[in-house]
Amino acid sequence: MSAFCARFMVYLVPALFFFVPHAFAGPENKPTLETFYQSPLLQKLSLSPDGSKLVALRNVGEETFIQIIDLNTDKSILLSKTDNIKFRYAWVEWANNSHLLVSLRFTAVRAGGIRTNETRLYSLAAKEGAELVQMAKDRRDARFTSQFQDDVIKLRYPDDNHFLLSIDRDLQGHDSVYQVHVQTGEMRLLQQAQRSVRNWLVDRQGEVRVGFGFKAGNAEHSIRIKPPGKEQWLTAWKNTVLDEPGMAVLGFGKEAKDLYVAADHQGRTALYKVDLSKADFPKELVVSDEKYDVSGSLIYSRAKQDVVGIYFNSDASRSMFWDPEFKAFQAGLDRTLPDSHNYVVSFSDNARRYIVYSSSVTEPGTYYYGDRDEKTLVPLVSILPGLDETTLVAKSRVEYKSRDGLAIEGYVSTPKGKSGPLPMVVLPHGGPMSQDSNSFDRFSAYLVNKGYLVFQPNFRGSSGYGRDFMIQAMGQYGMAMQDDITDGVNYLVQLQLADPKKICIMGASYGGYAALLGVAKTPDLYQCAISFAGISDLEELRGSYRHFVNYQVVRKQIGTDNKQLEKSSPLYLADQIKVPVLLIHGDEDLSVPVKQSREMAEALKKADKVYQYIELEDGSHHLDYLPHRQKTFEVIDEFLDTYLPL
Repeated sequence: MSAFCARFMVYLVPALFFFVPHAFAGPENKPTLETFYQSPLLQKLSLSPDGSKLVALRNVGEETFIQIIDLNTDKSILLSKTDNIKFRYAWVEWANNSHLLVSLRFTAVRAGGIRTNETRLYSLAAKEGAELVQMAKDRRDARFTSQFQDDVIKLRYPDDNHFLLSIDRDLQGHDSVYQVHVQTGEMRLLQQAQRSVRNWLVDRQGEVRVGFGFKAGNAEHSIRIKPPGKEQWLTAWKNTVLDEPGMAVLGFGKEAKDLYVAADHQGRTALYKVDLSKADFPKELVVSDEKYDVSGSLIYSRAKQDVVGIYFNSDASRSMFWDPEFKAFQAGLDRTLPDSHNYVVSFSDNARRYIVYSSSVTEPGTYYYGDRDEKTLVPLVSILPGLDETTLVAKSRVEYKSRDGLAIEGYVSTPKGKSGPLPMVVLPHGGPMSQDSNSFDRFSAYLVNKGYLVFQPNFRGSSGYGRDFMIQAMGQYGMAMQDDITDGVNYLVQLQLADPKKICIMGASYGGYAALLGVAKTPDLYQCAISFAGISDLEELRGSYRHFVNYQVVRKQIGTDNKQLEKSSPLYLADQIKVPVLLIHGDEDLSVPVKQSREMAEALKKADKVYQYIELEDGSHHLDYLPHRQKTFEVIDEFLDTYLPL
């Protein structure tokens, strides 16, 4: 009988929490504000190759530790920690059964005062008292320091004590490939840097076989291939970013000829398998969806040495297997954990032990440890205690037509036990080339629990609905994209779900821009606006990227018509705003410079408007530091109580 038989059974045993969860409950079990801004208890869980140990990032207050749990003895140790100010852990992964690889992320100042995000790579023995050992140290004769040093492209190759690293150690901005010893950091060059290649990908056998090129001057992306059995490199595909449909390489299958890519299929991104052994590189369709793009990362089985599925982000994230055995295994999990999105986030090499992450819009996430030989599935930890189906509500998908007839999708969350018309908070997402989905997110959960109807529109320019839909963000900030939000608000008012006299608009990044523009462009529609890290001056934002390699891409996305950019910039429309505005921004934001909010605050002050500006010292673009999240939630809560009372 197959190990992944369709009759797979799971027996639940009492939960073994590595932490005692704190309920964060107030009167009548209503979650406190802290419930929503708390850090996840555990993150980045993965099993050692032999399945005997588990590594995780453990958040305790403002600090984060690397935690090792021995699954055979239940013994737990804490290793390296960070205060999340000097640096943060970007990721942690098993290099082999005895050592970890750890990526550190931090902000640095480069020549000319340019602030950048940087990464450094370290190894760490999985034992008490171990210390971080830096990988890829600068050479004594180095003329530059690599900005990103954590692009590990293959683990445990050519043996358990080595891995392959793609890094621009020899030619700035153009990676070489090195074989690195996990304990000492000793490096051996395998692939020399080339000016036509930015970074590299290896096949399952460890052969460097794909090179990715990018020309900053014209934003041309190229993919170079070395076919199996050949020594000559060929340019297989190229495209001008945002101007033409592109192709994303996801990884190799068991054989060196099998390359998995994401490319266009009838207007939606689909997954293909490319045959590199044939001259024309023919594509075979593997997974597609009529409505949504198929995007995500491949799921590998080391037991089979092959790709068995993909993590598929559609209207809700899920894992999709095509391998029959793993498909049956997933079906067994879904029967045991119904009405949830169940990801197998980590397998032991023999696929007998595994970690499952189970979540839904009413369950922020619980990790389970499974043993297929013992037929057990043990709850490890609920990552956000106090948030579950007793406090959270499901989202309803809505579809409406924008004023030009384009179909727009969005999500509405309604407070428990209430019906419209209700006070509403409009929550446009950032990006703008991203999307909201039918999954848990902190801010919508907080707002609906507080008592507001919450509307999350996937306006044109959002990702996930095909290239034609997404590309409408090109040079269109503040125009039809904003109209889509406005038309969605009016649609919910017409349905008598939203109270037209009690509507606030709130967002972060592009969503913060949409909030500011909303109260400037349609000043009678909203009663207040909240902007976190929002854009106020489009031309200024475009210029802030001029020192970076993606500048031409940003120019295309934001636009080059300076007169139109000024018309669509809230900074120059402050006089039109009639309602209170809350601005929040971190002074270390490298995506949207803090200058955007500082100048918006000055414009509002000059126009004698009601506003509040909060600047977070050392704050980033992502609210990934607990005190900054706490301050943000507290200020928003007070602002809403004042200007959008329930």
